[in-house]
Amino acid sequence: MIDDERMSYKDIRTDFLDCFYGCCRNILDTSNKSGEKPSYDGIEIGYASYQYEYVPFIPIENLMLNVFKLVLMAGRGPEGVEINIRNNISDILKDRSLEELLLDASEEEKSDLLYDMELLGLLEQCK
Repeated sequence: MIDDERMSYKDIRTDFLDCFYGCCRNILDTSNKSGEKPSYDGIEIGYASYQYEYVPFIPIENLMLNVFKLVLMAGRGPEGVEINIRNNISDILKDRSLEELLLDASEEEKSDLLYDMELLGLLEQCK
């Protein structure tokens, strides 16, 4: 059962995408007003990440947020940002085992997170 005090992986994805969506709407509004076509530069992820900069996440929430950011980036960079996120994940997993972090996670939550981590090649560092 999920602890009432922490966000689920689904909640984090939903909230993060809401921030991402807000940024995309702003980009479209600005583009419509200026007449210039926007280019993809990953600003949406940066904007959404900034909204969480001072949120006091517990380690499992921090892990989930960072994994989700990497999924959204889909290997498109910027490379330095991806390296920083991967380092944050490594730091989380140095302090606690993945098994320990997932103790209170539902089966669906574990399945989603582990699949995403597998796609990103993150499970190897947990062994």
